[in-house]
Amino acid sequence: MSKDKIKGGLGKGLDVLFGGNDSESRNTSPENITEMNPVHSDENILFIELGKINSNPYQPRKEFDDSELKDLAASIKQKGVIQAITVRKLENGNFELISGERRLRASKLAGIEKIPAYIIDVSTKEDLLEIALIENIQRSDLNAIEVAEAYKRLIDECSLKQDDVAFKVGKSRSAVTNTLRLLTLPDEIKHSIKKGEISEGHARTILALDTDVERLLLWKRITQESLSVRKTEELAKKKKSKAGGREKKIYEITDQNKAAIKFLEEKFMEHFGTRVRLSPSSPTTGSIVIEYYTAEDLERIIDLCKK
Repeated sequence: MSKDKIKGGLGKGLDVLFGGNDSESRNTSPENITEMNPVHSDENILFIELGKINSNPYQPRKEFDDSELKDLAASIKQKGVIQAITVRKLENGNFELISGERRLRASKLAGIEKIPAYIIDVSTKEDLLEIALIENIQRSDLNAIEVAEAYKRLIDECSLKQDDVAFKVGKSRSAVTNTLRLLTLPDEIKHSIKKGEISEGHARTILALDTDVERLLLWKRITQESLSVRKTEELAKKKKSKAGGREKKIYEITDQNKAAIKFLEEKFMEHFGTRVRLSPSSPTTGSIVIEYYTAEDLERIIDLCKK
């Protein structure tokens, strides 16, 4: 997707989602729409019949809590929909949802006939996907795995690089990379994150272990014993220390050296935008492990090494 394209229709769409203006929405006035007073002088919100709105095929959020939807439906019955959803107009006169899946579902539960909506001009699949994903990520409406899956879809389906994703969602490149790493966890652990059984902090600690078997064993302890993130970190550290016992007999790392190693690792991570581990085997020798998670990631690291 070219930068010019992003500055065109997509840029206007993002403006509407995150507080900008959408002058083009004023040009749409089918019979099933009722115009209401705009929040700002140059911005219209329109009421659209729920039956005229199709679901978003690119909705990144897959799971919706039934009790939360019922609570939102009850609120909508009393106060109405406070924040407008965002849609695009289809050729058949209907509309396709871009953002606001929970509000739309709750409105149907509440039994209301029309919902306030912004209408923006989005024509391509890539633009629709990008807006839907970024909107959900920006609103912190997804769990950690859904965010990671959204990042991956932006990379795979919108031809974006990790740097582009980081810029669009307002995160550092290393934060995007670390979130993508969650997708390498076993399916059981990813599902547990989606269900809210363990936190993202737990998941990142589990990732520090080297094998899926070790990760699953630690995950089971977390869920069975309701371990805190701090306790999980202690267990993971002990596990790795035990696994590296032989190396420690050859070369004992002092507390002062540990501080220096951590400092260097952080500098390497800032430079490469990914996880880097230093493993000294003697005062003058050791290994540096630079992690990568996609072919594009590896090419980027190689280019940085050449500079």
